[in-house]
Amino acid sequence: MVRQFLADSRSGVLDLMEVPVLESLPGLVEDLDDFIDVLPDGMAQVVIDKGPEFRMDDYRAHINSILGWGGILFSDIRALVDDMRSDRVWRFITLVYMQHEREVMLTQHENDILVKRVYHEAYA
Repeated sequence: MVRQFLADSRSGVLDLMEVPVLESLPGLVEDLDDFIDVLPDGMAQVVIDKGPEFRMDDYRAHINSILGWGGILFSDIRALVDDMRSDRVWRFITLVYMQHEREVMLTQHENDILVKRVYHEAYA
């Protein structure tokens, strides 16, 4: 009954017969400009972060170079960049990708993650 009630309460399709005029609502354009932080002359202020870039191939090579058959804790993987927060995120993203590619297996180990190389017959 709740599903039917919610389905019946949906509004219908909005057919626009003409182009909406934003200026017809006083202050809407200014509020939208403030919301997206547009300068008065229409030029958006762009802030470019020139911090280190994420290079998954570098992280993948680094992880593969230190990963033995016994496994390693995530916290024991040495950082590649000085920004520790970004480095942790990039290591984690790389490991998730590597797990998806069946290169490693990730297992929760208390407050850490145990990273183990996946054994393939080709390694024998």
